[in-house]
Amino acid sequence: MASRRRRREPTVNLAPLVDIVFLLVIFFMVTSTFITPETGLPVDLPQAVTGEARPEGAPTVVVQADGQAFWKGEPVDDAALLASLQKALAQDPVGTVILRADRKTPHGRVVQVMDLIRQAGAKRVAIAAVP
Repeated sequence: MASRRRRREPTVNLAPLVDIVFLLVIFFMVTSTFITPETGLPVDLPQAVTGEARPEGAPTVVVQADGQAFWKGEPVDDAALLASLQKALAQDPVGTVILRADRKTPHGRVVQVMDLIRQAGAKRVAIAAVP
């Protein structure tokens, strides 16, 4: 008697693939939260020996070496920066704004941006520096 063997069709187990994809998604979600629009801009901050910890959640203005101001990672002119800061400071009871200015930015431009921040209603201007 001839025995008939049933042939099983080969299958692909997708469970390990789903696990790997899930781990990759978690990895990219965790690492992407460390880059913010303010810290993602290339700015060479000046060094300082003394300093304080930066306030959490404070609005940040970035000024690059060429004098271009950035708000939330987007380049803005002075009028748009003033309007955006007024909106942000209306919701902020502390009233502190962080200024991240490149060390090669002309002093006059830094003072102009600081003046805009004060005109918008900020009570304090914190200047970012590298310890």
